[in-house]
Amino acid sequence: MRVAVLTEIISPYRIPFLNELASDSRIELEVFFFSETEGRRRWRIPWEKMRFHWCVLPGMLVAHRYQGGPIFFNPSILGALSRGRFEAVVCFGYHHPTIWMALLWCRVNQARALLWSESTMQDDRSLGRAVEWMKRKILTYFDSFVAAGTDQVEYLRHLGASLEKIWVAPDAVDSEFFSSQSRIYRKQQNEIMNMLRVEGPIVLYVGRLLDAKGIPELLSAFEIFVAHHSATLIIIGDGPDQTHYQEICKERGLNSVRFEGFRPQVELPRYYAIADVLVFPTRSDPWGLVINEAMCSGLPVICSAAAGAARDLVRHGHNGFVHQTGDVQAIASHLESILADPETLIRMGESSREIISGFTPRRMAHGFLRAILGIPQNTSPGFTHQSDGET
Repeated sequence: MRVAVLTEIISPYRIPFLNELASDSRIELEVFFFSETEGRRRWRIPWEKMRFHWCVLPGMLVAHRYQGGPIFFNPSILGALSRGRFEAVVCFGYHHPTIWMALLWCRVNQARALLWSESTMQDDRSLGRAVEWMKRKILTYFDSFVAAGTDQVEYLRHLGASLEKIWVAPDAVDSEFFSSQSRIYRKQQNEIMNMLRVEGPIVLYVGRLLDAKGIPELLSAFEIFVAHHSATLIIIGDGPDQTHYQEICKERGLNSVRFEGFRPQVELPRYYAIADVLVFPTRSDPWGLVINEAMCSGLPVICSAAAGAARDLVRHGHNGFVHQTGDVQAIASHLESILADPETLIRMGESSREIISGFTPRRMAHGFLRAILGIPQNTSPGFTHQSDGET
């Protein structure tokens, strides 16, 4: 089967999954990117790891959406799909005019259109009834749906998708890379901490620096915690509000907060290896792949219920804690619960590794293959904690 995947930019985090998907002999895959990158991203593209057919379409950036996300228009998609004579087209999202054109092409050419969705009911977007109506209308142009997890299935059903048309492909990172590299660096933990001039315990945040990611809540919770305990907060990432957060730390005397700036993927396991816990207090996030990375690295996780991964990855009290969005006191209390007891820290870290072991690029590719090939899949509640087996 000739299959096209349409997606925004070349993301290092998606390459392992696309490699797995392309390796299946039952499909012939081509990936169309709307742009090589976009303004919010500074990562290096690992061209040498891309083992699938791909093409960056000519096009233009026409607008920005929530949190500065780009909206692309690539008129050349019509010619690309026609030349490829694709039988199935997988669309990552539905907000680009490029995808609207692809949906019309699928209707005319009787090709199946599939939607990959990470959106949840927790998304803090306040878009109103008109946009909600438009979403429901656009979904009627898709034949099947692929959801990242439990909350994503529920949101698709809320928009009118029937359960029998929804497949699940649990969102994943390069789990082997983060697991193996963090184990290597953990043996060098003292040397790395001395080199960075930090002292433990280490609280870690990885992501963009803006209020929507919950950074103000993180700083306030850390201030409460360090009033009675010694700890270092390491913040990895950049964003429009970085200088503002640095000024807040200076004003409040939070001298043990370290802003390390953006770090490429290859360097992240070094920070996961010295950390004791990841905190991801986002106010709105479709998934939160840093949770996968941290769990592969054996870390407990504290995250908000707004993270799309929360229900599937973070089991409250087992491998971390989930708090209601904006609850500063809860974050501080959860830090206390995890960091005050070394046995709890070890137990939760081991539980994270156990839970995340089923969230691999291969399993994600299997979910997509089921949707593409029409193989039935169990989408009952709690499905992402079960093993799907081989396709």
